[in-house]
Amino acid sequence: MPIGVFAQRSGLTSSALRFYADPGLLPPADVDPVTGYRYYVAAQLERATTLRQLREIAVPIAAVDAVLAAGVDEAARLLDEHVAKIEGDAAAAGRRRRSSSPRSAATCPVC
Repeated sequence: MPIGVFAQRSGLTSSALRFYADPGLLPPADVDPVTGYRYYVAAQLERATTLRQLREIAVPIAAVDAVLAAGVDEAARLLDEHVAKIEGDAAAAGRRRRSSSPRSAATCPVC
């Protein structure tokens, strides 16, 4: 299927598909040697959807490759680590925001 159709079905843009093809995360099944048009097959939709979902939760490109290449248990461990890092970063940001605020948490009704 042409890149535009695959993009619609996968929820990725055509430019994202080109971007993910370059490092080999989601290469097209075929590229027309004359036109350069990229074609994908239905069997690639699951990988494309998973890739999109990983990027939606801010998994870095290098980690996306590792998750996609891993078995189920290893992928779960990598995702747990990623979520823990995000939670830790969010907690640290909250602490910084509260400590730099002129109001203390005791006097601020929404803090």
